[in-house]
Amino acid sequence: MKIEETFRVKHEDTEKQTGLMAQKEENQELNGMENKVQHENHHDFIAGEKPYTCPQCGESFTNKTGLKTHIRSHTGEKPFTCELCGKSFGTKGHLNQHIRTHSGEKPYTCQQCGKCFTSKGNLEKHLTIHTGEKPYTCELCGKCFNNKSNLKKHTNSHTREKPFTCELCGNSFTEKGSLKKHMMRIHTVKQSFTCPQCGTGFKSKVSFNNHMKTHSRSQFYMSLAWKEFLGQEKT
Repeated sequence: MKIEETFRVKHEDTEKQTGLMAQKEENQELNGMENKVQHENHHDFIAGEKPYTCPQCGESFTNKTGLKTHIRSHTGEKPFTCELCGKSFGTKGHLNQHIRTHSGEKPYTCQQCGKCFTSKGNLEKHLTIHTGEKPYTCELCGKCFNNKSNLKKHTNSHTREKPFTCELCGNSFTEKGSLKKHMMRIHTVKQSFTCPQCGTGFKSKVSFNNHMKTHSRSQFYMSLAWKEFLGQEKT
């Protein structure tokens, strides 16, 4: 082998080794940073510290990920979309929970009564029924609740806040369940009475009859107009 070729091979080997060492150092640095973040989050959890605060509502979190997820509740951002139905969610966990509604999977089982749930959170809420535990207390009246969701619904009754608004008519409600009931009763009820003249549908006979009177009145005024027009032609 020529001297030039020997030098080139050695040079390439040296570059390869240097690249591997650099990659190794980079991986070690990334692993170190990841371990540091995990350690900090673990430390915050142990100490009960919540250094990350939402600038909009003041709620605090133990880590940056929790804050980032929470902020989406203010911005309305829902980056995780179900490929089966197109519904979007603010967190991957909520998407995974939703997908189970399509598959029918309920991997979390209550050991006391055998009831199954799509998420660990729903199972934990259910368990309070058996234990009687009510760890969430209203600061305004002292009433206790078994989960955070029920406490929030109750708090809205004090503040009169109605965060759930119907997009069709503008009516607002304190609970999501009340909005759903409204949608079912008002906007999805079958319209049994249909106007034969214009096709407008009505849920009640009273509304239908009132509507038909508008056609009768308009026909009456049209007949008067025709009589007046014909009378002018004769003269």
